[in-house]
Amino acid sequence: MTTYRKFPQVDHADATGELKEIYDDIQATLRVPWVAFACRVLATFPGYLPLAWRAAQPNFATRYAERAVDALRERSLLPGPNPPDLRPKLRELGWDDTRIDAVRRAVDAFNYGNPKYLLLLTAWYEAFHNRPSGGADLSQEDAAPIPRGLPEGVAPLELVDPDTASPEVQALLKRAVDIHFHHGAASDFRVLANWPEYLRLAIDEVLEPVVRTEEYDAVTRALLVQARDSIRGFPAPAGVSQDEISNLCSPSEIAGLSGLLFMYQRFIADVTVDLILLKQALDGPESAAASPFPIP
Repeated sequence: MTTYRKFPQVDHADATGELKEIYDDIQATLRVPWVAFACRVLATFPGYLPLAWRAAQPNFATRYAERAVDALRERSLLPGPNPPDLRPKLRELGWDDTRIDAVRRAVDAFNYGNPKYLLLLTAWYEAFHNRPSGGADLSQEDAAPIPRGLPEGVAPLELVDPDTASPEVQALLKRAVDIHFHHGAASDFRVLANWPEYLRLAIDEVLEPVVRTEEYDAVTRALLVQARDSIRGFPAPAGVSQDEISNLCSPSEIAGLSGLLFMYQRFIADVTVDLILLKQALDGPESAAASPFPIP
């Protein structure tokens, strides 16, 4: 009997036709090497995801969005001392700098992209409930486009499949889920599960001591408020309302979408803070709060 199974979703490798085009465009526009867990689950509602992404895409191609994301990343630091440096223990386990750098590259990719997905899920949730998600006038500088495609040197990420993972890895993924009171493993942990020794240390020494503490929850709440304020500065609405999809989705699907959007907005806020912590443990707070791939 397996310890942990994958939550229902459409993985990128299984996407075809319009959905694959949407997934590819999400990655290219956001400049990230993975499609978020939330998007893969929302893809099980085919009447929603294409419309929601097409509304969001022009907004997320702007420098305004990039700056809003940078501000969210800076706000994601927890107060108090730095988390412990895991590198000495990894070296005791036989790790060299090459393996540590491979983990660092994955952490950097998530640290860059998680705040983008937080902004995206916030825009979708607010728009779904007929609250403002854009319509402001941008300056010429803020309206300027950002580069399209992955930053130089960034490669696609390999997500471990929980259904076929070893019992050890399944147990680690379940722990990552359980300490957050989540429903499924974030993409971040599925990627970090490629290095089980690292993931175990990350959970034991960096995440479990702080996740769901008052300080942690206060920062995630502040991120939700800041993200909501930021999306109101978009030049156009960045999502679709339930009224706009009422002819495409059944009442039960609309109820399900509302619940998923609510859940994933809070889920990605948690994971944004988690990866900031893991970056701090590798390279300190200044590096964690800065964009790994700044746009000149």
